[in-house]
Amino acid sequence: MNQSEQCKSVKKIEKWMTTYAIITFHTTHFSLKAKKVLEKSEIHFETIPVPREFSSDCGFCLKALWEEKDEVVNILKENNVEFDRIFRWERDEEREKKKGFRFV
Repeated sequence: MNQSEQCKSVKKIEKWMTTYAIITFHTTHFSLKAKKVLEKSEIHFETIPVPREFSSDCGFCLKALWEEKDEVVNILKENNVEFDRIFRWERDEEREKKKGFRFV
């Protein structure tokens, strides 16, 4: 496969991938505080159980679009919400829907 074909292949894969920022917390208190603070903003996010790929002291994390990560972090810092780490999480949701996976 030449370089041009590789680029086309990568672009095709990226088309179906959704990239999220997974923000973990040290405690449930801060995950709930983050949810409360972000509900006042216009950012789309979800509070979800921490995916197996990541570890955390708290069982819940925030999932937001990667492109909105900086805005989320700024809001959390402005409101004194302490967080642990930020992970980049790429998901092929179309493929997972076809296989019957459901992420909440």
